[in-house]
This record gives sequence, structure tokens and C-alpha cells, in this order.
Amino acid sequence: MFGNEARRVVAWMNGCEGDPKLPIGSIETRTLTVVPSPSKAMERLSVAIRELKCSPPPLTSGILRLQVPIEEQIEAIEWLHAQHDNLPRCFFSGRRSRANGNGSNLLMDIGNENGDTSFTNNLVGVAGVGSAVFFQQLRPFSYHDWRSIKRFLSSECPLIRAYGAIRFDATANISPEWKAFASFYFMVPQVEFDELEGSSMLAITIAWDNALSWTWDEAIHSLETTMQQIASVVVKLKKEASGESILSKTHVPNKTHWDLAVKKALQEINTSSSELVKVVLARSSRILTATNIDPIAWLASLQVEGEDAYQFCLQPPNGPAFVGNTPERLFHRKWLSISSEALAATRARGESRALDLQIEHDLLSSPKDHLEFTVVRENIQNKLESVCDRVVVEPKKTVRKLPRIQHLYAQLTGNLRREDDEFEILSSLHPTPAVCGLPKEAARLFISETEMFDRGMYAGPVGWFGGGESEFAVGIRSALVEMDSGALIYAGAGIVEGSNPSSEWDELELKTSQCTKLLQLEVPRQSKVENLEIIY
Repeated sequence: MFGNEARRVVAWMNGCEGDPKLPIGSIETRTLTVVPSPSKAMERLSVAIRELKCSPPPLTSGILRLQVPIEEQIEAIEWLHAQHDNLPRCFFSGRRSRANGNGSNLLMDIGNENGDTSFTNNLVGVAGVGSAVFFQQLRPFSYHDWRSIKRFLSSECPLIRAYGAIRFDATANISPEWKAFASFYFMVPQVEFDELEGSSMLAITIAWDNALSWTWDEAIHSLETTMQQIASVVVKLKKEASGESILSKTHVPNKTHWDLAVKKALQEINTSSSELVKVVLARSSRILTATNIDPIAWLASLQVEGEDAYQFCLQPPNGPAFVGNTPERLFHRKWLSISSEALAATRARGESRALDLQIEHDLLSSPKDHLEFTVVRENIQNKLESVCDRVVVEPKKTVRKLPRIQHLYAQLTGNLRREDDEFEILSSLHPTPAVCGLPKEAARLFISETEMFDRGMYAGPVGWFGGGESEFAVGIRSALVEMDSGALIYAGAGIVEGSNPSSEWDELELKTSQCTKLLQLEVPRQSKVENLEIIY
């Protein structure tokens, strides 16, 4: 894939096909001795695999993680880039800083399983290749699927996690470009690289279940095949614009059809008999470049653009890469404590401090933006209150500043009544009014009747499930990097009473600018992008 037509074909275990009521025989993490470099970690893990083959466990099912701390801090994104086209692969990093003091730091505390506190550092980013066990179905993500994932997880093994994403609208038909993801796709990586503050860690995970026709021997053989593809030499990435030139750029919808869609939405919103208060309309922009876009290098560049954002990459076997740099948290749970965010309304950053403050003031005082934001905040609050004993909203309304844009922002925290309410929170919070509208079903129906492309995982939940902890962001500011020299870049805008079609189009341009400017995608002069018509 991506230039490697002779890729090996490896089977993996789909955990959704098992019985979630039957517990896994064993869930275990073993921490080996500290080594100075990734190559030494690879040597140590190879020896450990040979030892495991000589003494297989007597259990018919289980999941085992072996992890080797590395003294040197190496960026997870650079390790993943060194693995080239080894699929499936995933990447997830939390927000590295919080501007304006909004919210808490999302980096996770981890500890050495042998009690060695010298490696109890914050987790910065995770990269993984291969699949110890994956979870995927064509039908919508259900409680059964959530239990199937949790079956392989334990609070005693906090770094055994399932990384993945869920479609924005599981009821919509899946278009060809999103086919490899199905309705949802999660993976527990076979080989994983963890970037910590001040150090790193390389890990392997083996999962087996005879009931799923995936034995210990098959799991070990699959891991060995993946390990043969792993590179230990990590080269520093240049996190800068890659400079591909664009051959063509088309929008669905184009400007004319966008204006018609926004006017249609406003007409519906302003109709006295309609319950629609807000709807988020999106645009898909297809770019074709002269050379293939490297999704991992692109993602590394996005890290520079948005240190106060989540970065993610998810690429199933035989599929494109879904990458993004999203500022929006859906929820973060640790034990019973849960937090979420309301993020809505958009303005550009000012070129000077004085202009930036003036734009901030305009954003805070705009009736249209206040309405759009309040709808989002109150909806999330109501959803949390349905499963939490107490919900605190603080700050209730402030401005969150990102490198190119700024939004209205509020943070919400609460305590779940029970951990099983995690599935309820996920299914009720998604999709939020910030990416769908309000009421949810009326907005979803309007979107399905109006938009002429498949959002796929765009604006859907993207993140990870763990034993005692889980974290999901909203998959916005994202793109689907395809195998034929191109990408689909997605952006959306909230339509409420008072919205203007041209202003909302400008907002789309602003939101996609971080992707296009990083790639230096300059359309040749003879191409007239604005005049391209998409017929549907």
C-alpha cells in the first residue's frame, strides 16, 4: 500500500465475533529491563518472544503485553514514520498544552509494572502497527461491541488500549473511500511505541481466543511476521510544509450549491412549524497532487500547527489513512470522573494583539455566535446530567485561542454513577450539536437529505478505550489520505438563525487552511477552482 503493491496478507482476530459475557482467561502486562535505545528494545522483545514460544500459556484465551522502557525520549510520530507502510497503523496524542488555562492536562500518568518509579512519566503520544485484536462491524456501534472491547481490557493493565473511530452517521450508506473502516474500527496494536516525557517505551501485545479460532500459536506467528517489518532506526522528521503542488481541487458542494443548502437550512430553521434550531453543514474538498501525500509526515506538520489539539491517525488494512488535528474533546473518563467540552463559533486570529482582542470581543458579544454556542453547551450539560450525580460548568463561556482560529469554549465535568454509563455517554454525546445540530435527529435527517457525500469518520468519535480510563475527541479538522495521490479534506459550519452563506463558506476556508497551507497546495494559475462545478 502506498507504493508497496506486494504487501503481505495477515489474518487477525475480530473481537466483536466473540461472546462479551465470557471473560478472557488472562489479562497481563510485564515490564522488562530498561534499555538505552529502540534497537536494544527490539532485541529484548525478540528474545522474550522466543521464550514465550518455549512456554506457551495453558489458557484458551488471554491478552499479554510485554513492554520495554527506553531511556531516550523519541517522538512516537517519528517512530511510526520509520515503519513506512506497515498496516494497520494508528497514532493518538493528547493536547500538549492548554491555552488560557482552560481545562486540565490530558496526558496520562503511567507507571512501571515492577514498581520502578523512574519511568512513571506522562504519556505524550502512542503509535502502533499490526493488530493483536481488532473490532469492526458494518452495523452501528452497539453496547455488545463496547462490551466486546472491554472484555480485552483491565484497569490493572492501563496501557492495553483499543484505538479507533466511529462513523458520524452509522445509518448512512458507506461510500467506497470509507469501506475499509466499516461502521467502526478499533485496534489493539501488536507493536506499540509510547512517547513519554523524558523517555520512551516499546511494547508488543499478543491476544488469542480459541473460541474465535485464533490460537496462541497463530497469535505468536502473526506477531513474528509483524516484527520482521519493524524498523529500529528512527530518523528525525522535518515538521514543515511538504510543498506538493496541486493538480486539481474540487469542493462538494461548490460555492453555488453551498449557498443553496445554507438558504434551505435557514428557511427550515425560520419556519414556525419546524423544530430545527441548528444544523451543521459540511464540505468535502478533494485535492489531487503530483506525488503521493505521506499521511504521517503531514500529521507531523499538523503537530506544529496545533499543539493545543489532539493529533490522530487511523489506517486499517487495505484502506486510506484518516488523519486529523482536532481541538475538540468529546469526553475523557478516568474511573467515574468524566469531562467534556462545548466548542462552537469561529473567528480568525488577529495579526496584532490589538486586532486579536477586538476579534475576541466581537466573538463574545455576537448574538448569532452566542446562540450557536449556548445550544451546544446546554445540550452537552443535559446529556451529562442524565448519567452523572453532579455536573459543573466552568468556565461557562470564554474564548479558546488556537494558532489560526479562536472559538467560544466551556468545560463540563461530572461523576458517573457507574462505569457502564461510559457507553451511554458515548452514544448520547455523539453527535454533539457542534458537528450535527439540534435537535439531533432533525439535524441528522436534514444532513442526510442535503449533503451529497459520505462524512465517514469525519466528525465522529476518535480515540481509545482503556480499562479504567478512556478518551475521545471529535474527528474534525481532518482528512482522508488516499492511495492515488490525493486527499479529501473535511470542514463544517454551524447554521443558526442569522447565518450568512458567504460568511459560513469563509469559515470553511479558514478551518481547512491549516491543512492546505502546510502542504503548500497552490493551484496552478490556469486552474479555476471557483468555477469547477460538481454535478449531483
